[in-house]
Amino acid sequence: MLAAGRRVAHAGDFSNFSKVRLTDAQGAPLKASALTSEEAYVFHFPFRSIPCFLINLGKRASGPQAMTSEGGDFTWPGGVGKDGNIVSYMAVCSHQLSFPGKEGSVIRYASKGSEIAGKNGMIVCCAHASVFDPAIGAKRVHGEATDPLVTVRLEYDAKDDGLYATGLSGLHLVERFFNVHKRSLIAEYGPGVYRESVGESSPAVPLSKYAASVSNC
Repeated sequence: MLAAGRRVAHAGDFSNFSKVRLTDAQGAPLKASALTSEEAYVFHFPFRSIPCFLINLGKRASGPQAMTSEGGDFTWPGGVGKDGNIVSYMAVCSHQLSFPGKEGSVIRYASKGSEIAGKNGMIVCCAHASVFDPAIGAKRVHGEATDPLVTVRLEYDAKDDGLYATGLSGLHLVERFFNVHKRSLIAEYGPGVYRESVGESSPAVPLSKYAASVSNC
């Protein structure tokens, strides 16, 4: 069973958690306007071991749209920020739960495209050649995966250009992630710690600085 953490409630089609402010690596509030569009940033939410991608698409994302996943139907809210270009997803492939670790990552945001991506701006998982489009809710484009990635709902504060994570589009992959990767998560975070809440803030760092190596498929 999932740890209670700082979960608030399930409202509508999202599982809500207490608002978590995104910061830079030094703990200063992250500014949406400072995000590069060259690669994804990695932060953790709502639990210490759940990696998420924060992506500046460089252009406005499509508007809200109905989505279907293993966890049920939900409405993808679209992008946030002054230009509606900031999106976020759990950085866990919906196929076989590949994710970015400190030693390396087989999943990434291919801003300039790749052989597998086929075009610019796709999220690619090199483990089994799955491709997702972050501009339309991380829907599966092609590959072994069938489900979209889990959406992280963001909140934007125009007053200070700040970003907050507030919910997930379902918890269906979280418990499975914990079960499949339990041994490695315990080794990195400690028994039980990997299920704890991240607290009031979570640092977001470029994937290239988070993982020692990043696959380039």
